[in-house]
This record gives sequence, C-alpha cells and structure tokens, in this order.
Amino acid sequence: MTRVFTRGRYILIVGSALLLAILLYLALRVSGSADPAPEDAPSKTETANGSMIGVEPASFQQIAEISDGNTRRLQLSGHAEAGAVVVITNRGERMRQVRVDEGGQWRVTLDVLPSLMVLKAQLYQTENSAGVRSEETVFRLPVPQTDSSENEVEGRTEPIYKTSALIMVTAPGGPSRIIQSPFGGTPSSGPLSLNVIDYDYTGGVIITGSSSIPGRVRLFAEDKVIAETGIGVGGRWNSIAGHLLPGANVTLRAALIPADGTPNAPSEPAIVSVPFNFIPPPAAGDDQDGSGSLFVNIDPLQWQIRRTLIGGGAQSTIIYSPEAAQ
Repeated sequence: MTRVFTRGRYILIVGSALLLAILLYLALRVSGSADPAPEDAPSKTETANGSMIGVEPASFQQIAEISDGNTRRLQLSGHAEAGAVVVITNRGERMRQVRVDEGGQWRVTLDVLPSLMVLKAQLYQTENSAGVRSEETVFRLPVPQTDSSENEVEGRTEPIYKTSALIMVTAPGGPSRIIQSPFGGTPSSGPLSLNVIDYDYTGGVIITGSSSIPGRVRLFAEDKVIAETGIGVGGRWNSIAGHLLPGANVTLRAALIPADGTPNAPSEPAIVSVPFNFIPPPAAGDDQDGSGSLFVNIDPLQWQIRRTLIGGGAQSTIIYSPEAAQ
C-alpha cells in the first residue's frame, strides 16, 4: 500500500522535530548554566570541622611556662602557612594574633590566667577568609588552692604538687602530650615510665610512655595481654587500640622487654602498674565546668580530664603521680 503525505502532515512532522530540538538545546543550556569559578580563584572544599582542604592548620610545637617577676607567662610557638595570621583564643575569647614569618614559624607570649585556660589556634590566610581551626588544644589547669599542700596519702608529708599547673596538648584520637605535670614526674620502674592514658567510652585506649633503653613494651589489663609495641626514636612508645578496655576499674601493667644485646639492660624486670579508674559518661543535661565541654576529676595520685569532641563523643586523659605505681 502506498502512503500519501499531505502538506499539513508534513508541516506537523517538521514542527514536532523543531520543537524537540529546541527543548534539547534548552536542557543542555540549563545543565551547564552554573558559572565556573574564575581561573585565578583557588578551589577549596570545607570539611565537617571547618578546615579547608589544601590548607595546613596551625600547630603547637614548643610550649613553656616562665616566671617574669611576679607574673607567669606562657610562651607558645608553632608552624603554619607563611604569611598567614594565627589567632590564639582562650575558651572562645580572642587573646592574641600574630603573623607567620617566611619560614612558616609563629610565636606568641601570653599572660597566665588564674583560672582554667583552653587555648586554640585559628589560621586566617586573608582578612576576609574563613578561619582554619587547629586540631590541637592546649589545656592549662592550675592546681587546686588548699590550706595545706601536704600529701596525707600513706602518711607522707611531702607536697602533693611540684608545679603550679598541668599543661597538656591534646588532639582527637591522638596521644596527649604532657608539657608540665602537676606531680613533677610519672610512674617509673628503672628505665621504663608510663606517662599518660587516653580513653573513650567505646573501649578505645592510647597508652603512652618512655624508656631509656631500646626494646619493646608489653601491656596487660590485670593478667591479660592486651597489646605490645616497639620503643621509638627518642625512647617514646605508645599503643593505640580500639574496643580494648572494659568500662570498669582494672590494673594496667607495662613490662619492658629489652632488645637483644642491650648492654645496660636492667637485671630485674622493669614493670609499671597503675590503677585504671573508668569514669562513666555524664548523664544527659549534666553541667560540667559551666561550658558543658570539660570535666576534671582530681585525686592525690591522679588527675582525669574529660573533654567533649566536635561531632560528638568524648575523650578522657589520665595523668598519674609517681606514687600511683602499684
């Protein structure tokens, strides 16, 4: 059968094809309508914690507390992007700002306040840019003021505290650095020391210490081996593990395994045992230090500092007196 195309039918077909072509053209225009960024504008992506990908946050490298007459001061220095500005805040309040030198170094001196200090560093590349928050936080917790500074534990009469404050540097998920212990020392046995324990409520734990001789450190909870780690450069060692410790009070023990052939290895086993006292998470709505972010439990033989983390959760740090060793 032969089909006959009339003039009207031909116009209808051509019109439909033209309409489809126009709609396709408009769809392509809409999908590519977002204006591309200018070529000279750097591309940065903001992460969940407010930092910018490709921008290195400011870090704390050297921290020291000094006495200048009757005034105590904190000297802080660190590394950051050259030419940027570092702003130091204390509990959210701006204290000082400094420009980073050409070598990527910054330094600042602050007056020590009599109350708790929680120092953070924010980096600003330009005047109008968003601040890049450092992952590290510096805590300065003054020792409690009491009528007597004598230690009554086990009849001792020497002072409990050897310094005016605890100064430590923390970062989420990483080992805490103790710059200054209120106890002036750590639990030790011969060449082995156990410096600090960090833990969370899921059983994650970071145990940090030092040794003056090379080798390995084996860790126990009660009589169960929970980890073993090597002693690194400079004699520092740490063990990081998740879901390791129970939410209970146990005795933690670190035992030194000297490297073969170590000439100054101790003749007696070097073992440090300390009490791990688990503090349960706060109940919803509990006020902690007025800001809802910090809790400090002070004991004559140990301090525990719990802080909430951005995004949820909490991390606790235990600092021990040398007399805490069992």
